[in-house]
Formats: sequence, structure tokens, C-alpha cells
Amino acid sequence: MKKSALLLLLFLFILGQQAFAQLRFIERYEVASELNDPLFEMIDSESGLISFRTLPEKGLNLKRKFQYFISDSSLNSAGGLIEFPVKDGFDMLGYDTDKNQLFVLFTKGYSTNSAKYVLQVNLATKEGLEFAVDNVLNMELLEFLVQDQKAIFMGTSDNRPVLQIHDLLSKSVHTLQGIYGNDTQILQIRKMPQTQSLEVVLSRKGSHRSRNILINTYDMIGNVIQEVKVDQFGDRNQEIMDGILLSTGNYQEAMIGAFGLERRNTYQGMYIMDINEFGEFDFKLYTLGDFPNFYNYLNEKSKAKREAELKKELDREKIPEITNLFSIRSVYQTPTAYYVYFDQYSVSNSRSRYQNGMYSPTGYRYDRWSRMGMPAIHDPYLVNRFPMSGNYQTVPEYRYVSAHFAKVAKTGQVLWDNATAYNELVTDYPEAFGEVAVVGEDFYHMYVEDDIMKLSFFRRGEKIFENLEFELGLVNENERIRDTNLASLRMIHWYDRYFLLTGTQRIRYLNEVGADQTREAYFLTKIVVDGDMYKPEELPD
Repeated sequence: MKKSALLLLLFLFILGQQAFAQLRFIERYEVASELNDPLFEMIDSESGLISFRTLPEKGLNLKRKFQYFISDSSLNSAGGLIEFPVKDGFDMLGYDTDKNQLFVLFTKGYSTNSAKYVLQVNLATKEGLEFAVDNVLNMELLEFLVQDQKAIFMGTSDNRPVLQIHDLLSKSVHTLQGIYGNDTQILQIRKMPQTQSLEVVLSRKGSHRSRNILINTYDMIGNVIQEVKVDQFGDRNQEIMDGILLSTGNYQEAMIGAFGLERRNTYQGMYIMDINEFGEFDFKLYTLGDFPNFYNYLNEKSKAKREAELKKELDREKIPEITNLFSIRSVYQTPTAYYVYFDQYSVSNSRSRYQNGMYSPTGYRYDRWSRMGMPAIHDPYLVNRFPMSGNYQTVPEYRYVSAHFAKVAKTGQVLWDNATAYNELVTDYPEAFGEVAVVGEDFYHMYVEDDIMKLSFFRRGEKIFENLEFELGLVNENERIRDTNLASLRMIHWYDRYFLLTGTQRIRYLNEVGADQTREAYFLTKIVVDGDMYKPEELPD
């Protein structure tokens, strides 16, 4: 073999080792499960990471069992798999945790008047209690939360949003005031355990076809204890399109999202709204002129063309438009700055953007992990609104264009911004598609497409690498992946530089006597990413 060929092979081997080092599979936990069995949901708690699901029993019956296990940060599970029986004909619809208790809502069918009950699991003692839910308004359920033994049901009734608080112990039901109405949508709902209250962000059509934003705080019997009405925003016709509300400390809050001209379905940029303890607020608006690297997801030729067009618009003192949907996905904050993540995408069926004026593209719960890769028809939170509810004739397709990131000082300055391409990724999954990790001045963005993980890395805003590809892997080097249920794959950012990849696989291995065997399992794999391991090399002469 010629020397140049040997050098090329050596270079490719070194490059592969470097790529592997930037992403490593370090720990794995498995539960025996068939390839197409129902998947486990996940939620964090004081006791650790809880994974749970319902599983049909074998045979021709409607019986199911509820299974859960708890993992520590190394994916060890001391208690193993724990099971509870499920009432005949019932299945899981919603869940939440509160004070080291897991609450699971079960329903008998998915009609608005279906019978329901709540299973409460004490994660310390592993004991379970059941509570009937028989006096809540018939609604298409969109969200279920629990705070201080009070179950919160959010949904639609007669095409209007409704929120009710059901006391699991006393059976009393209270309907939140000022929510049920035409042309209203709920953007977000937040539990406030410190003050035993609930915060709801509403968008409602006001005068002259404009939309107002209401940030209402309720006590746990449904009374409004504070209302912040945002009826003056930006210039004429500019409106809030979406937002994420977060606490910034000392009873102060911030709401961050996209704004634009809703009547023209046009996005113009990002806003930050600061809210003090008295409900007073002010805005900072950011357009494409404030994000010099917005078009960094394009190749050099396309980028130069777009930036030239942008300069012309700015020279004419016009506010440039973002042609696609521009939705905020997550916000990470430090004492002095915000790290924000937006996606730019389009939808093949524009009717899918809102359902009865109620759908929020960012999701409702502020702490709910997205279901990466899971078909929407299998998501219990989406089953009543997409696509099973009958409001759609076709399943919408989401064409992802780019992901955008920025670090913005809390005093207002954009410290850096950047972007990466999705390369026209198409999915029918309606929630946030990527996951981000902020570690000091390092910023990671990762997602799964088919059986390939794609990772981008930024340091102090500089793009170090983009969409580096990694194949699915195992911790045990003596085993091999034989099959993966691609629709089951889900990736979330867990903490620090660690991500979790879950799904179902068929694994090939050797038994004690050296015979070739396979097993099917649901797995959790802990992944660590390390941008410092990236050392680009030049091809040898």
C-alpha cells in the first residue's frame, strides 16, 4: 500500500477517534421490553429520575399494569421495577410530581366525559393511593399538574380554554376566573409552590383585532390575586407571538419570546419583558439588526445575499421580517445574563399553528421534557389535540430550517449570537426538536435524526463545530446493536454536559457459553459531550 494511502487511513482513524471522544456513551440502564412496547415517560424528582409507563397484560383483555423505576445520576436503580395494577380499560393520560410524590392521571377512553382517576405514589415508601375524579368539567385535556394535593386540569370546553383546581382530599372543584372566553389561548402555566399559587399566561384578542397578553396569578381556590395586562406593546400592530415566563429572583420575573405582526403572520424578532413585584413592566425589542450572525446557518453565498438584503432594509429604516415561524424553545439564566434558544421552521398546514385559538408552539408546562422523536399520535398530552381531536384533515409537517442562540445581558446588550442549520429536516413532531446545554461559556445543541445524533458546539458565541454526526452506541464494547426502533428514540438534556438518550433496541451479545443471542430492551443511556476534545486536523500531503 502506498504511503499516501496509509497516511489517509491513519488520518481517518484519528478523526474518528476524536469525533467519538467529543461524545461518549458512559452509562446505560435497561428494562426488558419488546421493541414496540409502550415507552417510559420521564420526570425528575427529589428521589431521582423517575421513568414510568403503562403496559398491556398478555392475552385478550383490557388489563394494564403501571410500571416505574427510579434512577440516580449514574443510572443505578436500587429499587428496580415497581408495578401497580391499573383499573380495567384505563390508560395513562397525564402526570406530575409534587413533594416527592408521583401523580398519574388515568382515563377510560379519550372522550371529554371519560371516567378518570389519579394514582398517587409515595416515592419514598413506594405506597400508592387512588383518588376518583368525578366532578371536573368535561374538557379536552391539554395539561395536568398537582400542587399541595390539588390537581389542576387545563383543557378546552366548547372551544374555549378552561382551568379547574380539584382538591383530591375534599373533592371540591374551583374554576379559575377570567380564562374561559372566545379568542383566548393559554401560552404557559406555572406552579408557584413558594406562594401556593398558580401563574397563567394568556393571549386574548383585544380591540381593533390586536391581542393582549395577561399574566394572571391565582390562589389555589381560583381567585385572581394579581393581573398584569400587557395591552401596549412595541409599535403599532406589533404583537407578542409566544413567550416563556421565568422567575429572576426577589419577586421579579422576565418573559422572553418572539414578536411580530400576527395579522400578517410575520415575525420580526425577540423581546424581553421585565416585570417587577408590583406588576409593572417594560420591554426590550431585538430585530435582525441586533443579531449580526443570524444567517450563519447558510452557506457563504446565500449568507452574503441575505445580509446584503438585510442591510438595504436597515438603511431604509425598515424592520426586517423573518419569513418562517420563529419560536422560543428554552431560556437558561445566570445572575447577569440570559442564554436563549429559538427555532426557525415552517408548517405545511397553517391550521396546525393554533387549535381553536388555543395551541402554544412552546408547550404549556415550563418544566416538561420534550418527547424527542416520539410520534405525536402516541404522546398522551397530544392525543386529544393532535391529530386525534378531529381538528385536522391531514397531519402537519414541520420543516426545520435553523436553530438560533444568543447570550443577552440582563442590562440589555446582546453579548453574542449564532445559528446552526437543520438542513431542511422534516418531522410530524410538533414540539421543540433540539436540546441545549449551557456549561460556563460553552453552549451545546444536539438532536437525533433517524439513527444519527447531531451535535453543534459554541464557545463564547464562536461556532467551533456544527452538526457533527455520531452513530448510536453502547457502553459494553462486546455487544452490538442489531435493531433500533427509530420512532422510540428520545433525547433530553439532563444536567451540566450530560444528555439522556432513551428508546427500545434489540441487542446482540454472547451468553455464558459463548453462544450468539439477542435481547430486546428499553434503555436509558447517559451521554457526555466535550467540546475540548475537538481538534480539527489538516489532511496530510
